[in-house]
Amino acid sequence: MPPHLIFGAGGIGTTEKSFTFTWHTPEKTAELLSVLKRLEVLELDSAASYPPKNPWCTEALLGQAKAADAGFIINSKIAGHVQGPKLNDEAINASVEKTLQLLGVEKVSVLFSHFPDVLTPLDETAAAFHRQHQLGRFERLGLCNYSVEDMAKYFEICEEKGYVKPTVYQGSYNALSREAEAGLIPLLRKHNCVFQAYSPLAGGFLTGKVTEALDSGDSASLNRTRWQGDSVFPVYVSKYTSPAMHDAIRRLKAVCESASPRISVKEAAERWIMHHSALQDGDGVIFGSKTIENVESNVDDFRKGPLDGDALKAVESMWETVQDGMKDPSA
Repeated sequence: MPPHLIFGAGGIGTTEKSFTFTWHTPEKTAELLSVLKRLEVLELDSAASYPPKNPWCTEALLGQAKAADAGFIINSKIAGHVQGPKLNDEAINASVEKTLQLLGVEKVSVLFSHFPDVLTPLDETAAAFHRQHQLGRFERLGLCNYSVEDMAKYFEICEEKGYVKPTVYQGSYNALSREAEAGLIPLLRKHNCVFQAYSPLAGGFLTGKVTEALDSGDSASLNRTRWQGDSVFPVYVSKYTSPAMHDAIRRLKAVCESASPRISVKEAAERWIMHHSALQDGDGVIFGSKTIENVESNVDDFRKGPLDGDALKAVESMWETVQDGMKDPSA
C-alpha cells in the first residue's frame, strides 16, 4: 500500500504577504474542508506557529470551522515562534493548552515538536511530552526536523526512562531531497516510527515553474510564492535553486513531454513519492494547495499509478545528479 495523504494546513489563515491567501475566514475554511472530505483526505497537519508570520490563526480557523466535529484527524506542533525555551515543560504545556482550546478538542491525534530546541535538553523535553501524554492530550508523539543523531538519543532516553516514544517523524522528502534514505529512515523503521514527508514538490520547485521563470525571464510569475518577494522562504531558495537542480528539472521535463500520454513534471514527482520512494504503508505525504482546483489536481495525480520506464528513470536520475550538493541528515 502507498502512503496516505495529509493536507498541510499551514496555508489556512495566511497573511497578506504570505504565499497563499485563500482560506482566511471560517466560511472559506469550511469550504476547503468540504472538498477534502469529498476527496477522502481526512488528516490535517497543523501547528501553533501556522500560518507563517501569523501564529495561531490556522488553529483558530480550524476550530471555528468545526474541523474536528466534521470528522477530521488533526495533528499539531508545539509553538516554535515564542521567545526562550520552546520545549521545556512550561512551554509545551502552554502551547498544548492553547491548541486544544482553539481547536475545540480534548486531544490531538499526533503532537509534534516543530523543531529541536537548543535551549532545552532532550531528556527534559521527553519528560514534558510524557506528562502531556499521561494527561491524555495526544494519541501519538511526533518529532519534526531532528537529525539522525538526535532521534537515536531521543529513542534511547524514552526506552531508559519509560517515556512515551515517538511513533511519527516528519521531515522534508521528495525526488530532489532524498537524504533521509541514508540513515534516518532505517533508524525510524527499527523503532516502528512512521515517516510523514512534507514538501513532496520541494515547495513548488518540482512543478517546473521556478525553472520556467528563470528560462523565460518572467520573474514576476514567482511573486507571492516561496521563491520571491515578501513571501520568500530563503531555506528553499538556497536548497533548490542551484544550476544542478534547474538542469535536473529541464531533463525531467523533456522526458515527460515526450511521454505517451504526456505527463507534467508535477505529476511525475507526485507519482514517484507515492509508488517508488522509500515511503510505505503507514507513512504519509503532506501536501498543500492554494486553490480548490489545486487540491483536486494534486489528489488526482498522487492517486495515479506507478510511473512507466522512461519517466521513472528520469525521476530516479535526478537524485543521482544533485545529491553531492545535499547534506545527509545523519551528519
